[in-house]
Amino acid sequence: MNAYPRTRRKQQGIAVLEFMLTAPLLVLVVFAVSELGWAFHQYHTMTRATQDGARHVASRATNGAGLVVLDSALVQEVSNLVVYGNTVGTGEPLLPGWSAGDVSVSSPDASHVEVRAIYNYVPIVGRIPAFYGGDPIDMAFEMNGTVQMRAL
Repeated sequence: MNAYPRTRRKQQGIAVLEFMLTAPLLVLVVFAVSELGWAFHQYHTMTRATQDGARHVASRATNGAGLVVLDSALVQEVSNLVVYGNTVGTGEPLLPGWSAGDVSVSSPDASHVEVRAIYNYVPIVGRIPAFYGGDPIDMAFEMNGTVQMRAL
């Protein structure tokens, strides 16, 4: 009689046990990678929009004498461009929960413009439950982007 089938059956049980032990870790890794990818996507969208706003204001902020002049209409255009992707401010924001109030436009000196954007990161998971009775861990944090350019 051959003992091979009995050994094979025991190994199948070990494989199920190994999977049960490693599955939670694999699920945790998948969630972590997804969350990290989502955070990079949101940060990239925010910084790209801030760069677009800085280019827009840098090309329109100078007067005939070469000095930077920021009027309220131009500041509103730039805020709309950063948040909505257009100067009118129509449609959905590029990022969930983002508003034109999260963007500031300034002139640090007579020849440069600066666009600052703040975005509160919205995680996929939300909160990670704490183990052993602690408070849940909040995954939200604030992202900041600043672009400074010479006015053209």
